Amino acid sequence: MKYFNRRIFINVIIKASVLCFTPLVFASSETGNFDVTLTITSSCSINTATDGNVAFGNQASSATNIQVSTASIEVSCTQGTPYTLALNNGANADATSRRMIGQTVATDFVPYELYLDTYTTLWGDGVTFGAVKSGLTGNGTTQSHAIYAQVPSANASAQDYKDTVTATITW
Repeated sequence: MKYFNRRIFINVIIKASVLCFTPLVFASSETGNFDVTLTITSSCSINTATDGNVAFGNQASSATNIQVSTASIEVSCTQGTPYTLALNNGANADATSRRMIGQTVATDFVPYELYLDTYTTLWGDGVTFGAVKSGLTGNGTTQSHAIYAQVPSANASAQDYKDTVTATITW
């Protein structure tokens, strides 16, 4: 019987040591979900007259139908954003036309016109001196819109002339 008790005792010792030195492993897990979100709002920016300004250069007073098509307005809008582009009447407009004012003699004016296209559709605010440029959609990059300008007649006194036009983008 001694042998049997010793065997039980040794067996208990071995099992106890295994329990003490064997890590307990519990195999269970749980998962959870979370959202990742972003809201992109439509936006637009405008850079007016990027190719310098609308500059007619030096002209003789006898010159007529002086045309410029080298200026442009650059617009950047969020991809898919519809927008329109309008030009106001300028700082020196009268009831019938946009005008540049003389920089020496402030009572002298030279009328001019701005167009959406190659000198057929006047570009304006949609009310006074022409239509807005519409049906435009942003593509996420810079889009360039040419300004076509014309002075019907330079028949005025010799001096520098200037006007300031404001471009407005609406989205």
